[in-house]
Amino acid sequence: MTRTRIEPSAPQCQRCGTCCKKGGPALHKKDRVLVESGRLPLTDLFTIRRGELARDNVRGTLQPLDTEIVKIKAREAASWTCRYYSDHDSACRIYSTRPLECRVLQCWDTREIERLYSVGRLRRKDLLVPVEGLWDLIVDHDRRCSYESLHRLTRRLKSGGGEADAGKVLEVIQYDAELRDLVNERGNLDPEMLDFLFGRPLTRTVGQFGIRVECENGKVVRLVVERSVDTGGVGNPKTGQ
Repeated sequence: MTRTRIEPSAPQCQRCGTCCKKGGPALHKKDRVLVESGRLPLTDLFTIRRGELARDNVRGTLQPLDTEIVKIKAREAASWTCRYYSDHDSACRIYSTRPLECRVLQCWDTREIERLYSVGRLRRKDLLVPVEGLWDLIVDHDRRCSYESLHRLTRRLKSGGGEADAGKVLEVIQYDAELRDLVNERGNLDPEMLDFLFGRPLTRTVGQFGIRVECENGKVVRLVVERSVDTGGVGNPKTGQ
């Protein structure tokens, strides 16, 4: 007896995992309930801050952000794969409660994901304003460690700026690192939350400005100006690692 293979009448997900391996989704306000209910813990999220270079998967560009994005982290630093993706069965471990972008994404027809991609994004403020003192700390960190300011300072530095500009850049990076240490020690918070609260450490992201930091005894002590911009420092904004 000859078996006839029945092809699906419409495109459908083949569970190849390609979309999951390109990084976790950005969150939207409709995903807020997932975070507040604990189904998406803050330790699994990270923030790409305003002004930071980020790769736009929908548009295929690398550009500074006009507004922050909260995303799901990758499994590990060497991978872009969403931490909820299971290689064993090519499936999402939170499929029934997956975020909005995952629900609407259809790789064979991207019109819907393109329509909502930049609309109604979830922000740290949506989740943290009720937490006394913490939101004020985040606002102050954003002000003192803004990517716009770093871009301006490093551009001057690479154009022949002197020790004053180098000192200002180093001061910003040191403050970012020291604040994280302080919050970790005194704030009784899980260290895995820091990349959500303050974005990724500047020691890992300043490569986008052609700057590398050197540390001694765990402290940032000097800057090294690279000849070319290391987009690898930001080329994996999906990971949060």
